[in-house]
This record gives sequence, structure tokens and C-alpha cells, in this order.
Amino acid sequence: MRTPRFLSPSAISQWVSDRDEYYLRYLADFPPPKIPQSKPMSIGSAFDAYAKSYLVEKLYGKGMKPEFEFDTIFCSQVDIHNRDWAIVHGKHAFDQYRSSGALADLMLELSRADGSPRFEFEVEGRIPHESVIEGVPLLGKPDLYYKSNVGAHIIVDWKVNGYCAKTGVTPKKGYVRILDPDKGRDHNHSHKDAHLMRIGGIDINIAQYFEDVDLDWARQLVIYGWLLGEPVGSNFLIAVEQLACRPAAIEFPKIRIASHRGRASEGYQLGLLKQAASIWMSISRGHIFDEMTLEQSQERQATLDKQYLAYRGDTPQDDWFRQMTRNHD
Repeated sequence: MRTPRFLSPSAISQWVSDRDEYYLRYLADFPPPKIPQSKPMSIGSAFDAYAKSYLVEKLYGKGMKPEFEFDTIFCSQVDIHNRDWAIVHGKHAFDQYRSSGALADLMLELSRADGSPRFEFEVEGRIPHESVIEGVPLLGKPDLYYKSNVGAHIIVDWKVNGYCAKTGVTPKKGYVRILDPDKGRDHNHSHKDAHLMRIGGIDINIAQYFEDVDLDWARQLVIYGWLLGEPVGSNFLIAVEQLACRPAAIEFPKIRIASHRGRASEGYQLGLLKQAASIWMSISRGHIFDEMTLEQSQERQATLDKQYLAYRGDTPQDDWFRQMTRNHD
């Protein structure tokens, strides 16, 4: 069995949602092929490339940070089989983000930053917990992190939801502002249940904690905060720019942008760290399926270890089988 160097937010989410898949992806000595990147996955990556390359150029100047040029980000994040589609649809998503006014609002926030904002960087560390002597090893890759001119530290992530869905999605509750490129009736309004307070120069929703809005968002951004030096349980600010998409009569979906700004509760953070520590201890002991006895867990692991045999072979039929059975859309 392989032993990972760290836990990431996505790895913890995988452990919680599908332990078999976590074992196959992160622990099995002979892992099955990587799940192919789907169109819904590629649209987020393509939008990412448009947004980050634009912001970095505006903040630092053209050519000053070549690692954030559009082609560099796009080609590193979007698999080749999706690029023709993603470059067109990613631009549509970015154009909607820009025309709604959300990009201008974010630029205004960043103009008040104390120091230089940081984009898409990797941060790794060990977070102390009583059950893990050396600390729980965690890793994150924040989209954007900056410090406001009044001392608040803000972690921002972009989410593109429902772009390829038949019914689309509605914005998640609690947003501080929704922006509509078509300037509909809810344009520039906050969610009906949100209660806004200005903290650290930013309007945040104090009526709901982030874990009440979306557990995956909260897990991801809280872990980023800890790795960036925020004490576990503290009131640091986290933010999501959600592109909520719905099908339209034309080729491209209608997109509204919901800006979420808030915090995660102390209780949630303590529980999340306890969960991460428990996962790490299970991995360290080799007792992956901890709802079973150790012997039963090891038998389950041995069964999963044999799955790689199903993916061997170099014929077109083998390739088709790998694509079909590893596609988890």
C-alpha cells in the first residue's frame, strides 16, 4: 500500500463520499487509470485560465508573470480532448463574469489589498492535533489570497456550477450579492436570508456560516486558511465567486454570479481537524475501512488491489473499457 505525503481537501472529500475510490486513487500499489477530465471539469479549468491571466496582467503588467499567461494555465489544466470546446465555453463564462460587474467588484477589492495578491500557489504544512504527534499533513492550492488594507486575510475561490447540466443550478443561499449580466430583478441584491456586516473592509454574511452553505466549499477554504497561518477556530474570511448556470435557448447557458463572503464556525473547524486527524491515523495504521475489523479491512483492500488487472491491455477495446469504467460523471 502506498502512503500519501499529505491530505488535500479533495482527498478528504473522496474519503468521506467513496472510500473504495479513495483507496484505489491514493493508496493502491497499482492504481487504475485516472478518471478522464469531463466537460464540466474542463469548463471550470478554462474559466480559471481566463480569469487568472486577466487579473494577473492587470495587477502586475503584461508579461511580468509568464506562468500566469492564458496559454500556460489553459494547457496545464485542460486535457487535450476538451480544449476546442473549453476554450470557447470558458470564454463565454468569463465574458458573463465580466459583463455582470463581478470582475470589476473583485478588482476593486484587490485594489485595496495590502501588498501583492497571490494566485494559484501550493501550500503545505502540518496542523497540530492531539492525536497526531507530528501534526496532520495537509496540502492546498488556493485560487487567490490577499490581505486587505485594514488587516483582514481573505481566501477566494471560483466555482462554475451547472454549466453542462440539463436543468442547471440556482445560486447557493447566503450570497452577499448576485450579479446578472442581463440585469434581472435580483441583480445586485443579497440573498433574502443574508445579514450583511462590513468586516475587514468586506461585506460578509453573518447570518450563516460557510458550512451551512456548502460543506465542500467550507472544507476546502478552511484548510487553505489553516495552511496560510490562520489559527484553527479563528474568524478568518473566506469567499467564493459562484457562477450559477442554467440552460438557455441559445448554445450557451445563462449565468448569474453569486458572491459569497463569510466565515466558518469554530465548532466546524475543530470537527474538521478531528476528522482529518482520524483519516490520517487510519491511513498510518493501514486500517482504511475502519467501520470493519482490521482483518476485514485488509481483505477489502486486497480485493480492490486486484482491480488494476481489469485495466491491463493495449487494444482499442481495452482503451474503450478504461474510458467507460473510469468515467465518473
